Amino acid sequence: MALADFNRFKAVMVGMAKLYERELDGVLLDAYWISLRGWSLEEFEQAAAHLMGTEEFMPRPAAFNALRKAERSTTGEAWATAVEHARSSNYRSGLLGDPAVDGAVRALGGYVAIARCDEDRLHFLERRFAEHYEAIQDAEDTREAVPLLAGPRRSEQALLECEDGK
Repeated sequence: MALADFNRFKAVMVGMAKLYERELDGVLLDAYWISLRGWSLEEFEQAAAHLMGTEEFMPRPAAFNALRKAERSTTGEAWATAVEHARSSNYRSGLLGDPAVDGAVRALGGYVAIARCDEDRLHFLERRFAEHYEAIQDAEDTREAVPLLAGPRRSEQALLECEDGK
């Protein structure tokens, strides 16, 4: 949100506070603003409306941010996509193009490991995939949220060092 959106943001937050019979002082309002200012005003209003309709207590910024994860594939959806790709022999032509799925599959030994796995042993790979997929998603969320703190990935750093001749 831009600074010009602050008055509308404040109006929504004051309305939310009244709905939940909570007091919203300037310090708390600033904390919400700092936490949510990366959203567009439309996204914020939609999330606020959803939370006011579903939450029993005044939602914290973390509840807003949890809604953003709804756009991601679930672990089960991602696994099904990976298995379908491996079983269709399309894996020979390359990766899926989803960095989280491809990264989790790479940690298992690649799509060939899924393709060659016996059906009765596939659940072991699925469990490992889920762990890797969630870790990759969490890392990406952190890198996106705080790029100045997270810095470039190791692979990006190595590429930068090669370009600089180090």
